[in-house]
Amino acid sequence: MNIDVHAHYVPTDSLAMAAQIGARHGLEAQNNDRGQAILLRDGKPFLTQAKAEFSDLDLRLSIMEQQGVDMQVLSPAGSYFFYWLPAADALEYARWLNDRLGDAAAKSPRRFVAVASVPMQDPARAAAELERVVNRLGFRGAEIASNINGRDLDDPALEPFWQTAQALDAVIFIHPNQVLGAERMKDYNLANLIGNPTDTSVAVAKLIFGGVLERYPQLKLLLAHAGGFLPYTWGRLDRGYTIQNSAQRKISKPPSDYVKLLYFDTITHSRMALEYLIGNFGAERVLLGSDYPYDMGDPEPLTSLASGDLDQAQTRQIGGANACKLFHIDS
Repeated sequence: MNIDVHAHYVPTDSLAMAAQIGARHGLEAQNNDRGQAILLRDGKPFLTQAKAEFSDLDLRLSIMEQQGVDMQVLSPAGSYFFYWLPAADALEYARWLNDRLGDAAAKSPRRFVAVASVPMQDPARAAAELERVVNRLGFRGAEIASNINGRDLDDPALEPFWQTAQALDAVIFIHPNQVLGAERMKDYNLANLIGNPTDTSVAVAKLIFGGVLERYPQLKLLLAHAGGFLPYTWGRLDRGYTIQNSAQRKISKPPSDYVKLLYFDTITHSRMALEYLIGNFGAERVLLGSDYPYDMGDPEPLTSLASGDLDQAQTRQIGGANACKLFHIDS
């Protein structure tokens, strides 16, 4: 099977449910001048109704047919994490969203599996929800942001979540959100073009230097957008580890040893970059991704994969075999 591990799903009534749960915290659903449903936060536009490709499963399946994709791993859109809400309300929304993701996967079990949203501002609640969706709903893991409303992923408070994720053998898909430096990147869509890969790189560097991967070497971490800039600067991280005491305090090996534990999707938008990623980390660490249905995604992920200088075995691995192994999917 060809399996797309980076594809987002947003239920049609997501804004209405967010307004209902977050009404006490400044969330309100309205229609804008063009008749589009929008979500206001403290009276200011916050989210707009997602286009049909996010929610219409029949449309999604028809596009997958055109792409040659047999299965998608459905994940939430990062805009709906709501890490800034009180944890109890964020958990209520996450549970609602996860149940809808579970319904979508159950409707076409040969075409979809799911990863969850969890309220990372409360690691104990996040761990409990991860356990619920994995054990009761058959989810394969969770998607989390590259920072938790500004908190980095090496925050000691997150320890219960990492411990549970490793114990469950759950995939943790790290996706950029609320990126650092956004104030300097308002023009030219740079918050997306530069900010997204930067924030992913910072998140993983913190996980490495903060000792999270030293403590939990069996964590299954999948990085969006081919890992951001991190795969191309690991030599600089190793150099820093060699010469700076502060980089050695919490880890016993060079950063490149931990980078080798990570998994990456194929979204590079560059044949040379994809070949570099595969050449450095191995075809067994790279998985097909599209970022469906965002415009910055790859609308033809298999075509992009075929453009590289890969043999048939590598193409099969990246196209689906790695996903079957990582996400426990029966081929």
